[in-house]
Amino acid sequence: MNRYILSLIIAAAMFGLTGCNKFLTPEPTDKYSETVAFSSEKNAKLYVNSFYPIISHYGLFGGAYLNGNMYVDGLTDIIKTAGSTIGSNGAIANMYATNPSLITPDQNSLDIWSNAYYYIRLINEFMDGLDKKATFDATIKTRLNAEVRFFRASLYFMLMRNHGSVILLKELTSDPIHPRSTAAECWDFIETEFDFAAQNLPQTWASADAGRITKGAVYAMKSRAMLYAERWQSAYDAAVKVVAMVGDGTYALNPSYDKAFGSYFSNSNKEAILEFQYSYPNLVHNYDMIASPGGDYTGFGGDVNPTQELVESYEMAGGGIVDWSAWHAANVTDTPPWESLEPRFQATVLYNGSAWKGRIIQPYEGGVDGWTAYPPAAGSNKGATTTGYYLKKNVDETHIDLINRASSKPLVEIRLAEVYLNLAEAAYNLSNTADANSGMNAVRQRVGLPVLNLTGTALLDQIKKERKIELAGEGQRYWDLRRWKDAVGTLSGLYVHGIKVTNMGGSFTYDYISCDDMPRQFPEKFYAFPILSSERVNNPACEQITGW
Repeated sequence: MNRYILSLIIAAAMFGLTGCNKFLTPEPTDKYSETVAFSSEKNAKLYVNSFYPIISHYGLFGGAYLNGNMYVDGLTDIIKTAGSTIGSNGAIANMYATNPSLITPDQNSLDIWSNAYYYIRLINEFMDGLDKKATFDATIKTRLNAEVRFFRASLYFMLMRNHGSVILLKELTSDPIHPRSTAAECWDFIETEFDFAAQNLPQTWASADAGRITKGAVYAMKSRAMLYAERWQSAYDAAVKVVAMVGDGTYALNPSYDKAFGSYFSNSNKEAILEFQYSYPNLVHNYDMIASPGGDYTGFGGDVNPTQELVESYEMAGGGIVDWSAWHAANVTDTPPWESLEPRFQATVLYNGSAWKGRIIQPYEGGVDGWTAYPPAAGSNKGATTTGYYLKKNVDETHIDLINRASSKPLVEIRLAEVYLNLAEAAYNLSNTADANSGMNAVRQRVGLPVLNLTGTALLDQIKKERKIELAGEGQRYWDLRRWKDAVGTLSGLYVHGIKVTNMGGSFTYDYISCDDMPRQFPEKFYAFPILSSERVNNPACEQITGW
């Protein structure tokens, strides 16, 4: 859990506070010295605070929408980006989805190498200074070490997610020459870091420190990371640790799926395990402006459109599969069964006739929200949808003035629902069918879907489907497809689809349409991204990833 109001001002207090202060003389007066930084627990905690924005910075933790980075779900089968906003981040995602030649050893918009190692060096500097300079109680030093080692483990996890083998820098060094470590060595280090953090951080903090990294947040992130490592027992054990905290009231699935993305603190949402809170007006994001239907802000928005492939993944409310074949045609006059789909659909997707901000969504030509073909023609209606849908999840319906006020809705990076699904997948791979079904059914029962009792590949397929639906729009789908090695088969040659709605003067027709002008592609070598050539110039010992 992390609700700390970590404005840029806090970071500046650690690294760039200006002015004259007699306690700093004769040290430089434009920044805190290392001696001052470690002179007290209070100052050292301010230092640690500067690492908390890693949670939302550059999409390192996968929550790519809220911070305006690469829209990773737009690289998959569930989201079509840049339906009409030419030159936006969504347009970049769409180009990456259809043109694999854009990822090379010379450039890659999904690359995090330099940013991650920048923070790793800062963390190593902190740990070195804490060891050599701090004079306060050893238990406090251990706790601060545990916090920053959580961040270091998370950064290395993201690097491993991208590359499969990276350079391990475990301590401060000025030597630029380092080879990549083996995958096993990297995952060993990541697991050790998470374990140290979990063992030395509290399950809850006193109110003055509420929002700092907790034991539950560490185990939740470890359960995610160990799935990528295919260390099923470690992933299972970490998830079990979190689920055990449901029993004592620390966490709980929110009874309403549409409220599962609010803050643990300000919204009493006990499903939120790791979150980053924004603070208006100093620390904000522009997600609402980017994702809102075009009718909310004329000439903008509509950059994140759910696909028909996602829509057809949902069951009926109460259970049951929808036969969509009748709507895979032209000029169908029957209304698609949107109203009868399960709660996760209703909380994730806006469609023709949806209630929104006191009005009705109109995703068609001539409607207030609009529709445009892809690629958009010059002068087309910006803010219009390409698929006939808009993304509802995480968009703040109470945010009315998109022009004059930026967004401050918190980013919930890990929810309890994901941990249940992590547990289910790990249990399946350990041949623990009972717990695999139990974890999967926990998220199904929350939305009123019937309990399933599956075995074999049918069980694994259902777990994957539940992740696709439960975590839609949360930046996990692309990485899941990669780690399952399903991306080539799912994405290569794929055209995503939508429903074009036409207003016939009070009645509507519905046409099943392709929303890509070129097929999506995922070459086999994309399962491990290259290390940028610029990073290897000063470190010739770092060999390139195989295949690049």
